[in-house]
Amino acid sequence: MIARRAALALALLPAAARAAPADIGFRVIREGSQVGTHRVRFREESGLLEATSEVRIQVRLAGITVYRYTHDVVEQWRGERLMSLASRLDRNGTRRASEARLEGSAILLRGAAGDVRLPVEAAPLTWWRAATLRPGVPLFDPREGIAVQPRLEFAPEGAGTRVRLIGGEGAEIVYDRAGTWVGFATTGEDGSAVRYERA
Repeated sequence: MIARRAALALALLPAAARAAPADIGFRVIREGSQVGTHRVRFREESGLLEATSEVRIQVRLAGITVYRYTHDVVEQWRGERLMSLASRLDRNGTRRASEARLEGSAILLRGAAGDVRLPVEAAPLTWWRAATLRPGVPLFDPREGIAVQPRLEFAPEGAGTRVRLIGGEGAEIVYDRAGTWVGFATTGEDGSAVRYERA
């Protein structure tokens, strides 16, 4: 009875009073060695959740940096709706930027393909939000600001879920039973195996 009352009280709290998700941090492992980090920080104010993702990767051979990658994404969500996104990427000095914002009953995405209007349910592939990877959710890649349509496969992973994205470089994303992002694996641009470890 007490647990039921506590759950009801939480459901009745205004969004502004609920705590933001805990920050997430990973070490980026390539071929067994750490080459970078991926962190997501959260802040919530007046029902608006802001998620800031920062990826920092540097591959060195014989003391020389041969690959450098930085990616910063700031998202703002109100409940299940993406309100805005700003992405800035630098891959070995080649820079890309994209933006998305809620405009009426659509998401206006501006990126490599110019301006594209996506359904209001559209979400970015920024991995931290398990609800993004559901059948029927329109997806876009914030690195280039383009709509994508990967095939999704779902499988149990302990008490959680493993989602496999088939298409592009592909990826496997793991969420625990609460929907928290806890694992990631993909193939690097050079074909190397890349995986994440919780920091």
